[in-house]
Amino acid sequence: MSTKFNYQTSFILDKSHFSECFDQSITEQTLWVKYRKVVILAIVGLLLLFVVGTNHYAAFFVVGLSAIEALSIYYQKTWWLWRQMLSKAYNHTVEIIVNDESITIKSFHVNSEMSFENITQCEEKESGLLLTHLKSRNYISKSCLSDEAIDFIKSKSD
Repeated sequence: MSTKFNYQTSFILDKSHFSECFDQSITEQTLWVKYRKVVILAIVGLLLLFVVGTNHYAAFFVVGLSAIEALSIYYQKTWWLWRQMLSKAYNHTVEIIVNDESITIKSFHVNSEMSFENITQCEEKESGLLLTHLKSRNYISKSCLSDEAIDFIKSKSD
């Protein structure tokens, strides 16, 4: 008879954890894909300004939107980290429970459970595991998991 697996640990959601999550879960895109919306907005704004001859305020507004979009892409990580650090979960303890049926993540603000049946992909990254389930993705850092827990999650997800 096999023994049931049960692993429990906790960590604090701090800036280094959020930075690791961002770095490991971001999908790389080509320059064109990243800045496609910026180029389209700039072209539409310039066309409104020089060709159509509409209200100049509207044309400058669209050109300004393209500049803001370009800045949001350039400072994507900084912006994302800033939003996470403003959240109410920042600097709070998170508890992870891994058992035979699921991975449960508990904190003061959020309680979620990922059943192994619903996990469609487990991608091992350099510093953690990227779990895809039910149209969403969760990142779990290896720094808060034991080697046995990592192996168990990978075996149950396959």
